[in-house]
Parts: sequence; C-alpha cells; structure tokens
Amino acid sequence: MSRRNLPEHGALVIGTVKQIFGHGVYVNLDEYEDLQAYCHVSEVSSTWVRNIRNVMRIGKKVVGRVMRVKENQIDISIKRVSDGLKRKKVEEWKHYKTAITLLEMGAKQRKIDFEVARSEVEDVASEYYGSLYQALEESLFKGEVAFTEADISEEWASVLTQIAKKNLTIPKVNITRDIEIICWESNGIVLIREALQKAKDARKDVEAEDEELDMGVYVRGAPIYRFVISARDYGLAEALVSKAIETVEQTLEGYKATVKVL
Repeated sequence: MSRRNLPEHGALVIGTVKQIFGHGVYVNLDEYEDLQAYCHVSEVSSTWVRNIRNVMRIGKKVVGRVMRVKENQIDISIKRVSDGLKRKKVEEWKHYKTAITLLEMGAKQRKIDFEVARSEVEDVASEYYGSLYQALEESLFKGEVAFTEADISEEWASVLTQIAKKNLTIPKVNITRDIEIICWESNGIVLIREALQKAKDARKDVEAEDEELDMGVYVRGAPIYRFVISARDYGLAEALVSKAIETVEQTLEGYKATVKVL
C-alpha cells in the first residue's frame, strides 16, 4: 500500500468498486490502506447514465481524479480521466505492485522486516528515480550501481539486482523505417548488399550496451528495404536508424545510386 496518508486534490487514484447505490459508488482506493472514495453518479460517465449498474459493477477497477479531500472524505470523478491517463495509471499501479513483491522477496532473503526494507529501499529509490520499479529496471542495464548511486546499500544492491534479473525483462521499444535503394551500376546488387551490411554494423557506433539495441534488415521487395530496430528507448532507436541510413548513403556515394527514406 502507499505510504501516503491521503491523496492530493487533482491526483489520479486507482480503486475497486465496493458498493453501488442509485446516487453513486464507493470505491476502495488500492493505493491507500483503509481509504474509500465516493463518486457521484454524475461523475461516473461522460454519457448520461440511466441505471448506474449498467456501467458499474462490484469489483470493477476504476481510475478517478480526486475532486475533494476533507478529512477522510474523498470525492472522485471517473469521467474526468482520459483513456490515455487511465492506461498510464493502471500500468503504474501494476509496476508498483511488482516492485513491492520483489522488495518483499529481497526482505525475506535478507531476513529484514518489510517496513525497514521500505524505508531503506523504496523511499530512497522513489526519491532518486521516481519509483522503486524504475530503479529495478535501471539495474537491468547498470547492474548494482543503479542502487548504490542512489545511496542504497551494497547489500541491498546485490540482492535486488539479482532478483530483478530473474523476474523482470528488459523493456524495449520497436521502430521500423523503410528506405528505397536504387543503384544503376553493373554490380549494383553487390553494392547494395555491401551498404546494407555496413548499415547493420553501424550498431557499434551507437553508444549502448549490447542488450539495449538490436537491428534487423529485411527486403520488402527490391528496391524497398526495411530496418527494424529494437531498443531501450526511442532515442537510442532513432540514433541507430539515422546512423544506418547515413552509412548506406556514404557507402553508395560516388556511385550511380539513390537512397530515399520512405
């Protein structure tokens, strides 16, 4: 559970519908222990609701925006959260639960009280990275230094890095880029093949760890070729595809050839 006492006005919260009435619903806030929020029927949906039970059910997960906080009375609006923000909040909550589970595993392994573990790791990692999950993800790339540079002990760094590697996968984004390559030289096919091979080798010119970056080159149907890049983030992916295209252009420079990004 969240270690905060109350959500702030305007914050997004995720919860589980526990009670349904004609005038609205009561939602247990998943991130806050023993806290409920109320959503009036007028704030449940952006469309007119004739029967609230047509859009709400017991156990349904909802994302709401905090509209009022007064002592332990919290009012939320479900309709004032866009689909994009809902997806983002749900993803953040899943990451949070995963991180807490992994921290519990680490606490048991080190035989340390869980609340002590939260104080020594979760609070510090959240301050440095924004969340414990982000710290765990960073350890997939940096190793133990992801924790030690945030002033988390070497003992925790060793245990959590091992746990992260066993239970998390390296996050990747994928982009594709099609290019048209035409060469009128008599050995044009050979020159194009050489240019594409050098483009694949351009990966070593982009500063990144081996597991962070990968690229495949495919023939869509001559003269169209496709680069498929898998990377840790869009910045790395774009850097590689730009370098690959530049390499093709440089390799074919001086020949009767054209390179066009589609």
